[in-house]
Amino acid sequence: MGVPYEARLRDMLADRLSLIEPSLQLIDTEYPLPNAHGTRGRIDILARDGHGSWVVIELKRSDSTSARALHEVTKYAELLQREMGLRKDRICAMIVSTTWRELRVPVSNMARDWTHDLRGYQLTLDDDGTPVRADRVEFLEATIPPQVTPHHFIYLYNSPEDRERGWREVLDRAAEAGADDLLAADFQRISQRDSVVAPYGLYFAIGRLDPDLAPAWLGDGEADSPEETGGYPLEYAALCHITSNVFAAGYDTARPGMLRKLAEDPHWEIEGYRTAGEFAKRTSLNERDLLRDLNGDEEGIGQVLYTGSARTTDRGRWPAFREESRTCTARNPDWARLVERWLDDVSADGVERDVMLHMYNPCDLIQSLVHGWPDKLSDLVPMTFGTALATQDGDHRVIRGSLYWDGVAYPDVADRVRLVYRDAMHWQAHRLMDETWVTDLDLLSLLGLRYVLIEQIGGNPLLVSEARELRLHFVQDEVPHTLPIPCEGSQLRDAGWNGAYSLDTFLETYEDQIDALVEIYRTGFHFGA
Repeated sequence: MGVPYEARLRDMLADRLSLIEPSLQLIDTEYPLPNAHGTRGRIDILARDGHGSWVVIELKRSDSTSARALHEVTKYAELLQREMGLRKDRICAMIVSTTWRELRVPVSNMARDWTHDLRGYQLTLDDDGTPVRADRVEFLEATIPPQVTPHHFIYLYNSPEDRERGWREVLDRAAEAGADDLLAADFQRISQRDSVVAPYGLYFAIGRLDPDLAPAWLGDGEADSPEETGGYPLEYAALCHITSNVFAAGYDTARPGMLRKLAEDPHWEIEGYRTAGEFAKRTSLNERDLLRDLNGDEEGIGQVLYTGSARTTDRGRWPAFREESRTCTARNPDWARLVERWLDDVSADGVERDVMLHMYNPCDLIQSLVHGWPDKLSDLVPMTFGTALATQDGDHRVIRGSLYWDGVAYPDVADRVRLVYRDAMHWQAHRLMDETWVTDLDLLSLLGLRYVLIEQIGGNPLLVSEARELRLHFVQDEVPHTLPIPCEGSQLRDAGWNGAYSLDTFLETYEDQIDALVEIYRTGFHFGA
């Protein structure tokens, strides 16, 4: 019986490794690997490169063996590393095949995520079946899913027909600016229609632009500040181009999180969603998914509301989850520091955990009071809830974040508020300029309110009474601190606290004054309770 063709091809390639890379030196063919870990195998070709690294070469000659190629190359790299005690950076792998129709997609995906260097080569044979050429295969780049940026806008129209024409105008002007990816929602006023400029709304968000495809003139204008562009200067310029050339009966600025408020407002109704560009390909998404996308919930770009989860050992999702939480708390330095440290802790003790975070971070106490006082306030004040549930042995950990009062009494809360906002008009001006998140920090400090996290370690995550340990996390002089619960009064005073009381206690203490303050602000702008 003759030698199988693949074996002969392997031997011929082993004699011609310079076709692949000139520096490759053959170590062996059919190199045997041990069975100490319940598996074994033979490497088609084992070589060394010019840098001294060990090279695992797997040879394939049909599409039907593509799955096996990935399985074998990962197995052999792991076994070789264990057998020789090598560092990961000293092993690279190569898949050499005469066809790449089925291999290119899965190998491209693996090459992006695998810790070892992985390369692919297209092998060309002559009429006799002898290898004569090996060309490096260019792997596919990772696809970037469409994602909304913080640049949103609202147009108001007198009729659905006007709105339809307006949408087409938005698409045309967006295309001129290279902003082909748009996500939008139709909404309408369903009560008190006479109180608005026009009852039919179009809410849209600009998706990320490809800098290589954006028109050159888009970046030719005056440099805008990072505060204006939010880190997306091309998308900001595209929105400016649209709003300078598309007109309607009314308009309003918008940002991530506003559409959710419209959806929850009984006076307005979301009628449906519109997509363009890459967003139009996501046909499997339902309305709940689209609402989350427009609000930026998954990425935290709204910096107001975020819900996300990840496993601490997931090398792909965990870093992205951490970045999303940082984005959401970017305007709240205290919670940013505290949440960051807590995530560091739950991932550093060697216990695998499933971690979930839900954060509502409005950064505007006056707005929460105006819209929520007294009965709805619990839904509108800042809150954080996080769980880190051990998948096997280990303590569950839970955090609950809120505002706490230091207990220092003031004769007149309104006087304290006026040190930040002269009156309701001054506060409204800060809202329109999107600056309340800055002044809110000053206001909280003047009122003796701090962002804190209460952590529960061990026991039933839903029952604080069963906790093995309770901790108070807070920031003092920009440095995170932790105290046990309960703690001595002297410990609190040393940390700058006169006491630690819930926000409810603060509100009950100043109930009459807050009643009067809220009434003034509501009257000035006709806000309903």
